[in-house]
Amino acid sequence: MAIQSLCAQLFAGFDGSCEAPARKYFQQAVLINKADIETYTITKPDYDTPTCNYKVTFTLADGKTGYKFIGPEAGSNYFGSYDKSRNDLGYAQYIHNVQILVSGVDEASKCILDSLDKGSFVVALQLKDPNVPTGRVEIYGLINGLTTGDYTYNIQEGGGGTPILLSSLEDAPESYLPLVYESAVPGSEATDFDDNFNNIP
Repeated sequence: MAIQSLCAQLFAGFDGSCEAPARKYFQQAVLINKADIETYTITKPDYDTPTCNYKVTFTLADGKTGYKFIGPEAGSNYFGSYDKSRNDLGYAQYIHNVQILVSGVDEASKCILDSLDKGSFVVALQLKDPNVPTGRVEIYGLINGLTTGDYTYNIQEGGGGTPILLSSLEDAPESYLPLVYESAVPGSEATDFDDNFNNIP
């Protein structure tokens, strides 16, 4: 019988009996061209201590910015999810998914869709977390980026727009779950999100 080596161990339980969990995202997202991220630092769990960390800090290249996509706050078009599987060697891997909304048939909307279809992006979403009044910020696609999957753009049946899904490529999944964003300035996560991450020191 083969002996499986352990890479991680559980060091905490979960109690969801009293607090209502976060269930919805603010209806906006910041898309960042993946090539514009200059540096990043991922802080992972330390299973020897044990210490639970699952966060990232990053900076954009000089003069670069993210781009805000905003939908009706009463809607549910903006959200993130992920699919876990194992590769051929048995390692856990994750397909990140982010849905946004694009509307219109003018040149601006066509240029946006063309860029989304041909580019690679890191996406920040802000979760309505009852434990964080300003909202917890999650980062999707940091390592390998996200791009559009197949879609049908139909404004007549879609109320003027169409939800667009950005996902990891099947042959380039992420090694991590979506990471919790930590600002270089403590407590400024929501401010960085609102500023499209272009003023991070």
